[in-house]
Amino acid sequence: MRKVKIALGVIVAIVSIALIAFIARETSIQIELYSAQIDIDNSGNMIVEETWVIDYPADYKVRFRDISYYKNHRMNPLTKDLDTKDDKASFDTNPGQYSVHVIDDMGVYIENGIRKGYSFKGDYDELGKPVECYAGDYMCESIFVDLSEKGGFSGKTTFEYHYVINGAVTQYDDISELNWVLFDYAETTVQEATVSIHLPSNSFDKEEIMVWGHGARKGDIYIEDNQNISMTIKDITTSELLEIRVAFPNELVPNINERNVVKGALKNKIIDYETKLSEETNKQLQMIRVINALTVVIVFATVGLAVYAYKRFDKEYKPIFNEEYLREPPVDLKPAEVSYLWNFGKAKDEDVTATLLDLVRRKILNLKDQGVDINNDDPDFEIELNKEADLSTLELHEKILIDYFINTIGDKEKVTIKQIENYGAKSYSAAQKVVSELDRFKKAIKSQYKNKKYFENAKEKAFSKGGALGLVHVVMIIVIIALGIRYNIVPGVNLIIVGACFALYMGYLLTIKRRTRAGNEEYHKWKAFKKFLEDFSEFKDYPMPGIVIWEKYLVYATVFGIADKVMKQLKVKLPEDALGEMDPGVTYMRGYYYGRRHSFIVYNSISNSYRRSYTNSLSTIASYQASSGSGRGGGFSGGRSFGGGGGGGRSR
Repeated sequence: MRKVKIALGVIVAIVSIALIAFIARETSIQIELYSAQIDIDNSGNMIVEETWVIDYPADYKVRFRDISYYKNHRMNPLTKDLDTKDDKASFDTNPGQYSVHVIDDMGVYIENGIRKGYSFKGDYDELGKPVECYAGDYMCESIFVDLSEKGGFSGKTTFEYHYVINGAVTQYDDISELNWVLFDYAETTVQEATVSIHLPSNSFDKEEIMVWGHGARKGDIYIEDNQNISMTIKDITTSELLEIRVAFPNELVPNINERNVVKGALKNKIIDYETKLSEETNKQLQMIRVINALTVVIVFATVGLAVYAYKRFDKEYKPIFNEEYLREPPVDLKPAEVSYLWNFGKAKDEDVTATLLDLVRRKILNLKDQGVDINNDDPDFEIELNKEADLSTLELHEKILIDYFINTIGDKEKVTIKQIENYGAKSYSAAQKVVSELDRFKKAIKSQYKNKKYFENAKEKAFSKGGALGLVHVVMIIVIIALGIRYNIVPGVNLIIVGACFALYMGYLLTIKRRTRAGNEEYHKWKAFKKFLEDFSEFKDYPMPGIVIWEKYLVYATVFGIADKVMKQLKVKLPEDALGEMDPGVTYMRGYYYGRRHSFIVYNSISNSYRRSYTNSLSTIASYQASSGSGRGGGFSGGRSFGGGGGGGRSR
């Protein structure tokens, strides 16, 4: 059952993570499509028709499209020896050369309730601040759209931009090129992008046209003819950019502005650079596949290690005893010891009730009623210390319980159920006493029975041997990081997966517990006895033992957490009038069975009193800490070619 619970816990964790990821996806911006149609005229200007299809959650009202036109990146290795200081581009601000349109989720252009703004016009955004590019980018213009009056963007929204970049093309002695970043940031991952490039009319073969893409790895490029180029790109993440480089004969831009003409040859440099970059990208892709394969291997290895650890350190020994039922306790043990064996060395709150009932059953404590009325749903009882009992024979946890109930809560001779129940609500110190005494009681049980050799030091063995095998995860993490640095890869997901496998494996080793062969044999006998207590009413030929025997059985049923079920079966098997004929050895079941309620009043009272006492104590402690001013809080709620351009999209 413990293994089933662990498996269910893992499944619940995985499902919860998947659900959280799904909810996060459903409540975040999604960019479904970026599309750009680029026309290059014979003057080297770039005319762009651009579309963004964005699915918005609620509460987004404005969007900025930042368009940078800065050229000649200082880190461009191909132009560092050339004089490019005059080679500049500009954003065309003439009327008709720029525009923005917004289309709602019904495919209708929004004409009313929309406000547009432009940085080059000195317009202001919805916050009253100047419309400008992100972080005040140099040589950049921003186009602003505000739908606050219409309640913001609703679902899928399409943005259409038109703009012109004059002087986007640079001409060298032997070739001309458009080397441009269409965007280097966006609100989120762009799921799909398409780029169409149209060159001026020419008579060259398409082999004279060269084109490369950078920034995103998942893309395809098609040179359809000597004028048309198409690109498709998938999943451009926020850490990537979309950059294009198109190189073509100088004759395609005969009217290029003199300031965009740079002296020097560049064709061979471009080809060599792009070839080298392509080789590096291919190596990156190969390494990505290697890293992904290693990640898959480590996942399966983790499963294999967990199976090994289970069989070697966690799997219980096969018992010799294999009977389904045992009709009497296999050995006369104190209920706390049975609980210790049953619960893998953990003491439970139910041990208090079971021990108290056992002390009454053994006549160390005497139980007296306080005028119990059968119509009283919450009766009181008195628990009195038997002055003739030999307390020296008691075990430590039993002495602690008697001292706490009789001497601390009671008057050193007796205590009532109500006194036990209400003690934790008296004061902060009393509440602390309840908690500390329960802790002392549990520690005493552990100290008494730890030498019984019921359990192996399985966790320590698992860590000393199986833990060393877990170092394969650490080695794999180091290998993945080293490959990432060497090939300029950011394998974040892989590191998360391997790290999670390591954490899950080591966490599993921490949960390993196993009984010794003798302890497991004893456990299975008590398991068969528990099975008997659960099913005894189905035994037609079962001779009903005396009430004294059932008082002992009920103590063990309390340890197993099935006392209520056993009492209901007793109602069927035990005649009510038999309670009036009980022998003098009967203790807590004498006269306290009421057929109208079908319950043992005394058992319920004792069981509920300590549970309520503990709950009252926790409430008292919490109330005290909340009002004491202690300051305690509630917790803590591939690659690029360094082209011009850039910018991106921002929404809020």
